[in-house]
Amino acid sequence: MELDAQTIANDWLAAFNEALVNDYAAALAHLILPNGWLRDVLVFTWDYRSLNGREKILQYISAHLSRAKIADVKLNESTHLAARVLQVPQLNATGAEFAFTFECDRGPGRAYVRLLPDEDGTYRALTVMLELADLRGHEELSTLPLRDDLTGIPGRDMQREFMEWVRQVETNPYVLIVGAGQTGLQVAARFKQMDIPTLVIERHARVGDNWRKRYPSLTLHSPKGHASTLYQPYPSNWPDFTPRDKVADWLEQYSVTQDLVVWTSTEMAPRPAYDHASKQWDVTVVREGRRIKLRPGHIVIATGTLGKPYVPDLPSADKFRGDTLHSTGYNGGAAFAGKRVVVVGAGNSSIDICQDLVLHDAESVTMIQRSPTAIVSRDWASSYLRSSFPDDVPIPVSDFKSASFPIGLVKEVSKATIQAVWDANREVHDKLRKGGVQLTFGDDNQGPHVLGLMRLGGYWLDKGGADLIADGKIIVKSGVSPQSFTEKGLAMSDGSEIVADVVIFATGYIKMREVNTTLLGEQVMSRVGKVFGLDDECETNGSFRPCGHPGLWFAAATDFFTVRFLSKPLALQIKAMQLCILKADDFTQVNGDSVN
Repeated sequence: MELDAQTIANDWLAAFNEALVNDYAAALAHLILPNGWLRDVLVFTWDYRSLNGREKILQYISAHLSRAKIADVKLNESTHLAARVLQVPQLNATGAEFAFTFECDRGPGRAYVRLLPDEDGTYRALTVMLELADLRGHEELSTLPLRDDLTGIPGRDMQREFMEWVRQVETNPYVLIVGAGQTGLQVAARFKQMDIPTLVIERHARVGDNWRKRYPSLTLHSPKGHASTLYQPYPSNWPDFTPRDKVADWLEQYSVTQDLVVWTSTEMAPRPAYDHASKQWDVTVVREGRRIKLRPGHIVIATGTLGKPYVPDLPSADKFRGDTLHSTGYNGGAAFAGKRVVVVGAGNSSIDICQDLVLHDAESVTMIQRSPTAIVSRDWASSYLRSSFPDDVPIPVSDFKSASFPIGLVKEVSKATIQAVWDANREVHDKLRKGGVQLTFGDDNQGPHVLGLMRLGGYWLDKGGADLIADGKIIVKSGVSPQSFTEKGLAMSDGSEIVADVVIFATGYIKMREVNTTLLGEQVMSRVGKVFGLDDECETNGSFRPCGHPGLWFAAATDFFTVRFLSKPLALQIKAMQLCILKADDFTQVNGDSVN
């Protein structure tokens, strides 16, 4: 008999509401499975948290329930969020999933719940996410401000009013965003709809140049639904995997379409000073050579999760007769036709470059794999993402559902089902092993997704590289590392020598903390905890959340989805400070531990 998801959802929500009315934290915690998860996004605290296990959840709820004042709980009956049957094949279980809305002390909220039967047959929550949707009275705008039709209204001039708004933002921004890549622009778009005056600065001459200057064969590795931009999804005929130049051009027009205030050819001068009395920064930006003073209340660093390119300091570099470069300086394989090329590293950039070199007739292509790599086929990874971001479901709904599945639970499921991942990718792996590639899914079997969040490297999504490796067109030398240059190439740790005309280092980047210490100064960065990577709750350290220094935020993400979702809680935190609901010094964060 078909499971009655509606009845199961109604019964659970009735018990949830009764516990709220009675302010009974223990009853709320008992509605969650003993090993269930609660993800809180700004409802109980001004941070986001993921709690695993009934005991931890009870302790957390007990400390914050009365203050949150959750009430007016209602099932969401909309098409894509109404109660439905939940299938969890990894656990061989069937349950129900649904969304509900509520009011809390700060404003309207929304929640997503997944229920499975407990040992006694009672349906309890595997996951519950509670999210603050808006600040009451300061809700996110649904249309672009200053763009409504003013025809026929005496004395009103839409373009004049818009340009006056731009001038005010340029003169007195409340937020300064450093970096106009996909992260900085989407955060700025969110802030605009939240009425937060925001100026974005970008060091390149054009928005999108950070993409245009990368290697020509680069494409996004996730399908278009997952990699779409906030408020502005791609056209229906858009390529599934967006190529470099289309990403660049899309971002450039996105900044215009979303009415963002962006200064290109502009950099922030090092060591801005924070005034704790006025809660403002003393910032100097250099725009096309001209120094301009600004006094924003907040700085958002959106320059990426990575620092400057890292190139190993190998001895005898002056003896090498060939050319060397980092992967960031690779502009396509045409220049290397007929040459013997060695690529050091075995991540996404490395395999992309190796494939491109083969296709452009390099005499030989050798990849040096220093340690095992997590590799799955792009088709397999994309099938998972397409199931989470189907074409017939609005992207904001898919974002909401995906975010409600804690990363810690993703990690657990990945570990429990890792053999299925190996099995699904057996054909690709057989080809890679034939060419000598060493494979891993992490010491703890976390799988490629979690490894990417933890390590920011050490994996690739295969889209034909395995075939070239199996055919011997890409030679892989694994388990060794270069020790020094020779006149003809590289001396390796196993005593061999690899002859090369060109050595390309696809060796990643130095830690972003080092780069930001140079930019922001040691005095500021000494107060900043960990930035990026996962904390003990498998939430992202110091990114889109308090970092330890008032008025300073890091927007670091590896994909478009993360920015679309987390830009809202970031905007809510900053908006609350703009409205004096929250003070900049009300909370801090050190090494991933948040305190309210």
